[in-house]
Amino acid sequence: MAFKPERFLSNNYGNGGGAEGFDITGSREIKMMPFGVGRRICPGFALALLHLEYFVANLVWAFEWRAIEGDNVDLSEKQEFTIVMKNPLHAIVCPRLK
Repeated sequence: MAFKPERFLSNNYGNGGGAEGFDITGSREIKMMPFGVGRRICPGFALALLHLEYFVANLVWAFEWRAIEGDNVDLSEKQEFTIVMKNPLHAIVCPRLK
């Protein structure tokens, strides 16, 4: 018995062990994992999501959001550490009058 890490490589890498499509990094399934997963999940996960929902709701309630004249909104994405917009979103933000 010997440790042969190349057995996890696909056949595309030459002498792989035939584990075609096997992803040891998990990058295909998990796109974003800011709070961890499983037994080591962040204990403040639920509180953080509630706070974010409250924060975004207050932004929508307190401000009027408009696109810039002549600027098309492009919702295409690119993958970095997380998925981000390919082109930044520019908007005009005005406080709502009470």
